[in-house]
Amino acid sequence: MHAAASKHWPWMVALGGAAVVCLGITAAATAAAAGAAPPGGSAQAGSATSTNQQEAVATYNALQQNFYVARQSLYRGTSCGTYSCLWPFTNAYAGTVYLYGAPNGARYFFDVAARQTGLGHYADPSEFSPTGAAQPPAYQSSVAPPLGPGGVTYYDDNAWVGLDLIHAYLMTSNRNYLTLAQSELNFIISGWDTNTTDGCPGGVFWEDVAGSQRNTAANGAGAELALELDRLTGNTSDLTWATSTYQWTVTCLRTAGGLYNDHVNPNGSVNTAIWSYNQGVMLGAGVLLYQVTGNATYLNQAQQTAAAAVSYFGTGPALVNQGTAFNAIYFRNLFLLNQVVGNPAYASEAQSFASTMWTQRQAGTGLFNPQYGVNGTAPMVEIYALLAGSPPTP
Repeated sequence: MHAAASKHWPWMVALGGAAVVCLGITAAATAAAAGAAPPGGSAQAGSATSTNQQEAVATYNALQQNFYVARQSLYRGTSCGTYSCLWPFTNAYAGTVYLYGAPNGARYFFDVAARQTGLGHYADPSEFSPTGAAQPPAYQSSVAPPLGPGGVTYYDDNAWVGLDLIHAYLMTSNRNYLTLAQSELNFIISGWDTNTTDGCPGGVFWEDVAGSQRNTAANGAGAELALELDRLTGNTSDLTWATSTYQWTVTCLRTAGGLYNDHVNPNGSVNTAIWSYNQGVMLGAGVLLYQVTGNATYLNQAQQTAAAAVSYFGTGPALVNQGTAFNAIYFRNLFLLNQVVGNPAYASEAQSFASTMWTQRQAGTGLFNPQYGVNGTAPMVEIYALLAGSPPTP
């Protein structure tokens, strides 16, 4: 989705030096040594669950066969050089972890580790703000030289990375993932707009450049990351930041009907495009705030957004036209809400989309929307795995 990026990840010293360079293998070894049982050991009953599981596996196999470069633990792409941009890579990472969490998913344990190895190719330990201030390390939007061209850094990209790391931690119990996720949040916090003359001042920028917009995706996903870290580490400053970020987004981008606009420009003008993933991250953040604080206002807002989104997107072309990448983020958060307040409409909308997309695969390759490369197919792995019973996380 974004431009290019990166330098490699020599800031590994923060996690114990060279041993962490091979974090993927370390994660697998640590979880195994701790006796952590891989999830997904028993299949759920029902033909729909079985079909979704089979389709998740078939979709993952198509992704790997057509795009994966095992020697580098990366995926092929075109927009950001030889390898995919970071945004599609995060969707492949998410799909892998969701597949691991699905019934009979234990075989994908080492695939999760491989995604972490590939992620390291996007890393940049030397981030600087537009004013020249040093920032925490982050992941840039393209693979670093010599494998890729390197490039700019996006706050929403790093929020997706952070949420992938949280999910990997929940699945493997390896605390290295948790430490990296906190570093991701620290970078996102450094992207808060402190210019009081901007329209609707505050909020996290989209891109790490002067004059960037502030969008729902970066703020909502950043709030979700902070709330997950608060729940897992007890760092109350993360909760404080998440609450402020959530409220800024509600104030500046929420519509009267409960949907969220896309972004605010520096002059205060609002881009009113309605995208499914924006609804997802904000309803998900509302669910997490409710779970952490017990304040029912957040849950009510999440339900209002979910109801408005299900009505707005429906199960036809409006939903399909959102694309697989946006819809995967939308559905994972609907399923998160469904764990708190069950509503059959959520799974029904997801299943309708999944069934429609299955009929539109490319003959021969099994790919979805191949014109979008990894981002066409990887998110469908996640969606089928969720429908098969993989536990939802933001």
